[in-house]
Amino acid sequence: MNKIFGVLCALCLLLILPTSGNGQYPENAQSPENSKLLVAIHYEALCPDSMNFIRRRLYDALNDNNWWSVTDLKLYPFGKAGFYNSSGKTQVYCQHGEDECELNALHACIIETLDIQKAFDLIYCMLRSYSNELDKCSRSMGLDVSKARECKSSRTNAEILEPYGRETLKLELSFVPSIVFENNFQPYGQRSIRNNFERHFCQEYKKKFNITLPTCSAIL
Repeated sequence: MNKIFGVLCALCLLLILPTSGNGQYPENAQSPENSKLLVAIHYEALCPDSMNFIRRRLYDALNDNNWWSVTDLKLYPFGKAGFYNSSGKTQVYCQHGEDECELNALHACIIETLDIQKAFDLIYCMLRSYSNELDKCSRSMGLDVSKARECKSSRTNAEILEPYGRETLKLELSFVPSIVFENNFQPYGQRSIRNNFERHFCQEYKKKFNITLPTCSAIL
């Protein structure tokens, strides 16, 4: 009887012990709730490729896979913009003109003043148009954007975009949007990352935390 009991206990242990590589959590791994992958998106408000990636790739990936709880998302609305000095004052220029500078700065104020998921959802809505959709989108979403408006009206575009530009210019971007995982910019891998974002996300998450997220099993 004791031998039978011992065998049954051993089988129970085998069933409950986690195994690595199959979506289970290794012994010293953090749970997904406490393990967020840093993902930085460098984009422009009037860039068709940026709009396409955010609206057709990134948004669906985060929501369809329930990845918000495991993603530390950073948005940088700057792209191929730059700064210059005019009469002793710092000015900003943007790849798609002054209208883009205005919208980039507005996006930055949204990012500064709202929770990142709400900011992202609002920006997602605004990127369906080449004009300022703040009023329409915030109203439809029931969002108070008064702080974002104050941010935009109280500073110059150059002042608002300075911290975003500082980080973006370090990368010397050749294409927008560019996606950076865990501060490791891979300039020659950007096309693959843009076109296969979910697969790269799963690979980077697995590499950092040794965890295969539930929806990644079918992707990797």
